[in-house]
Amino acid sequence: MENLIETIEKFLAYSEEKLEELSAKNQELRQESPSKTDAKT
Repeated sequence: MENLIETIEKFLAYSEEKLEELSAKNQELRQESPSKTDAKT
């Protein structure tokens, strides 16, 4: 059980890191082409 909790914690930390990375990339893309992102939202 302890091992499972450890695995979940690692996974969550990794997911959070990836989310921040994707968020940063998304922000860059929005700055490059605002007209395209406006059409989607």
